[in-house]
Amino acid sequence: MMSPQDVLASGAQRSIAPRTQQFSPGKIDGPRTARDERRRATHNEVERRRRDKINNWIVKLSKIVPECAQDHSKQGQASVSSQSKGGILAKTCDYIHELRTANARMAESLKETERLSVDAELLRQQVEEYKQENALLRAQLQQHGIEAVVSTSTS
Repeated sequence: MMSPQDVLASGAQRSIAPRTQQFSPGKIDGPRTARDERRRATHNEVERRRRDKINNWIVKLSKIVPECAQDHSKQGQASVSSQSKGGILAKTCDYIHELRTANARMAESLKETERLSVDAELLRQQVEEYKQENALLRAQLQQHGIEAVVSTSTS
């Protein structure tokens, strides 16, 4: 994951596109109609709600992500502005990357554990087969009058 500085540094110098229409300052300074005011007020309200939602999600992220949450608890009732939004998002991306890596390692460990479990079960079955074979061989030895020497077993 690239940091914001890496993204900005890697790109070529940004250029600003030229205007396609003539700028007329008179329209901005001219009288605004009631309709224009309503549209502007509605737009401002919609934009404010959008920013509030984004800020609320960033606050939630800062409480969930361990490194941000530690910073959060050190500062007490910290707001989003005390930690940079970009910093919180960068730490969140790093944390997601760490979780994905850990998840992949756990999946590999689970596969290995399952493989070892199957191997252990096969070995248990083999031990049982050897015990049965051993018992048959002891019985055959006894039939022929040969006394089998019994060794102490660890199982």
